[in-house]
Amino acid sequence: MIDSESARPPYRAALAVAALVLLGYLLTLAPTVTFWDAGELIAVAKTLGIPHPPGTPLFVLVAHVWAAAVPIGEYAFRTNLLSALFSAAGAGFFFLVAHESLRGLAVG
Repeated sequence: MIDSESARPPYRAALAVAALVLLGYLLTLAPTVTFWDAGELIAVAKTLGIPHPPGTPLFVLVAHVWAAAVPIGEYAFRTNLLSALFSAAGAGFFFLVAHESLRGLAVG
C-alpha cells in the first residue's frame, strides 16, 4: 500500500522553488527595454501589433491586459515583470514534473 503522504505531490516545495526563482528575477529585473526581441515584444504588446514570425499572440494579448491592469512603473517594467512571473511559475511546474518523473527511480 502506498503511503498517502508520499503519494501527494510536493506543492509546497514547488511553491518554494517558484518563489526563489521569482526573487532572483525580481532582483535582476530590467526596468526598461533590453536588447534583442524584448523591445519589439514590449512595443507589440502595447500596440497589439504583430511581432516577427513565429509570432506570440497569446503573450501579446496577456501582456497588453496585464500592463493595463497593473499600474506600477513603466510599461516595459510591467511587461518584464509578467515574464518573470511566468518564468517562476514555469520553474515550479518543472519541479513538479521532475519530481513525478524521478520518484520511481528513488523507490527503485
